[in-house]
Amino acid sequence: MMIGGVLFVIALLILICGGAIILLSIFLGIIAFIIWGNGSFEYSQKKQRYEEDLEQYKNDYAQAEPKPSDEQIDEWMDDDIANIIEESLIKLDLEDGDYNANPLYIGGPANLDKTRYALGEDGKIRYSHLNVLIVYLTDHNILTYECVHTLIHGHTLSDITQEFPYKEITNLQIKTVNKKISFVNGNKDFVDGIHQFALYTSGANVIKVTYSFSHNIDQQGELVTIGSEETIKAVRKKLEEYKKRYQKYER
Repeated sequence: MMIGGVLFVIALLILICGGAIILLSIFLGIIAFIIWGNGSFEYSQKKQRYEEDLEQYKNDYAQAEPKPSDEQIDEWMDDDIANIIEESLIKLDLEDGDYNANPLYIGGPANLDKTRYALGEDGKIRYSHLNVLIVYLTDHNILTYECVHTLIHGHTLSDITQEFPYKEITNLQIKTVNKKISFVNGNKDFVDGIHQFALYTSGANVIKVTYSFSHNIDQQGELVTIGSEETIKAVRKKLEEYKKRYQKYER
């Protein structure tokens, strides 16, 4: 009897203590959730302020003085394109001169969201990221090196090499691209003078590049050009010559 009473009291104490522990756990959980919620909210606010400050810094930096001159930017671009040509020879294994004449090239602004544009003192529009196509014409093949390059850091972000026999090329296409551009000062505008050059093959492959061209000699209000449309004319002429010379033997 007495032992039973003692066991009852012990069980009652355990029940009471267990309930208290549960209540304490719930209470501590609520407190932790409130603290975490406040911390998460504060972090979110700090992150938002940081992103706003960073964007403001970028805008202020873009408008800061002094800036490099138009001539300096053009010199940087020419140097980078020369390096791109050297890289193309290595990637295509043409260092021994296994191609006809000098390399041909053409290009324009890279189709990236981060490409930014600036209007120079000379009235020309320059851009931060380039899309460049290097072309080599051999007797029977066309070899190309295409890359996306940044003038900001002076290095190539991505590249691809392709090689096709002339007989596999089925179509040469040029189309106008309607493009909205973002200037470094935050303004946006549509720009004329952007085309897309593409070569299609029988194997559903494509060689493609976006390039800029000029409507007038001084390029006022136009994009700075890379290479020239002579590259496209040379490719077209080579395809026509090959077709006249060899197509009758390949039927």
